[in-house]
Amino acid sequence: MIPPGTADVVGFCGAAMVLSGFAYQTVRNAAPDRLSNGLNFVGASLLALSLIVNYNLPALLLETAWAGIAFFGLVRTVVTRR
Repeated sequence: MIPPGTADVVGFCGAAMVLSGFAYQTVRNAAPDRLSNGLNFVGASLLALSLIVNYNLPALLLETAWAGIAFFGLVRTVVTRR
């Protein structure tokens, strides 16, 4: 298992990635692309991992849903650009 302190660092990295993806998309004022969806997916996944160690069920469910939506968007951008 991951130590709680390490889980916090992973969670902070995930939060920074989610915020970076959202800021990138907002500054561009455009639909989500691979980069913003990828940042959101990885960031939400890292946050979910940290929430498994530092358990918080509502936040864990939120991050799992966020990662799922970002993954769907990522797959959609890959499929439609072929």
